[in-house]
Amino acid sequence: MFRAPREQLWVPPGGRGVFGGQIMGQALRAATLALDDDQDWRCHSNHSYFVDAVDPSRDVLYRVRETSTRRSFATRSIDGIQNGKVVFEMIASFNVDRSLPSDPAPPEHQDAMPEGVPLPDDLPCYRDGVREALDRLHEDSPYRSYFHQKLDSPVDVRYCEPHDPLDPDPAPRPPSRLMWVKVSRPVDRDGGARGIDACLAAYISDGPLLSVALQPHGILFPSPKLSVVASLDHSMWFHAPFRADEWMLYDMRSPRLVDSRGLVFGSVFQNGVLCATVAQEGLLRLKRPAAD
Repeated sequence: MFRAPREQLWVPPGGRGVFGGQIMGQALRAATLALDDDQDWRCHSNHSYFVDAVDPSRDVLYRVRETSTRRSFATRSIDGIQNGKVVFEMIASFNVDRSLPSDPAPPEHQDAMPEGVPLPDDLPCYRDGVREALDRLHEDSPYRSYFHQKLDSPVDVRYCEPHDPLDPDPAPRPPSRLMWVKVSRPVDRDGGARGIDACLAAYISDGPLLSVALQPHGILFPSPKLSVVASLDHSMWFHAPFRADEWMLYDMRSPRLVDSRGLVFGSVFQNGVLCATVAQEGLLRLKRPAAD
């Protein structure tokens, strides 16, 4: 059992509960800490379901159960619990590389990293755009708290196609987006921080995905047109080592939005290597028109 104190939980502006990326990162961290320290276990996949909104006024208990432990693979089930009720579920699988130098090299391939992408240092910092947006907002705007919290984000972002976050009527765009991301501060990997990069990637991966499904419909987030934006499930596959405090290219696309459910896939590249693949389905509901 592991406890996340309520003082550390974060609710994004307009959210129904605690940020899903934070819950996923904490759950994966709990599962990693519960593994045998004598083995170099690395998460290769995890699958999450957001059963209910996580209440920010209550601590979250993470219960880790051993599903199976084999020679090269270990699976753990993680429940996020509040008030005796399961509000979040994850199953995470870990593996140990037991190949020998004499073993034949296994076959390998990957999707190519997109070409012609501007480098992060050549792109505007998202925080600068947030500061500019705050200067343009009225003092009583309901979005001021949203942008103030963006200034305090632990993640650095560079959009490859920057947009005006206050555009009230953005032109429809294809359901795809490229962005550079990394955590803002160097990561301390000493002192039992095994697997921390995967936990941080889980946190980072959740934030921008569902907004990609809204682009063909001319909707930005936040938007007065939306009533509910919530993750339903989220899966990640880790393919290669990476460092979450160094720039990663996040390539996202949404093949389908139907019945208020948007499906989005993401590919995470670092130094040309496909390090992780992400899939998420989320609830995207529009506000009902006001009654006459």
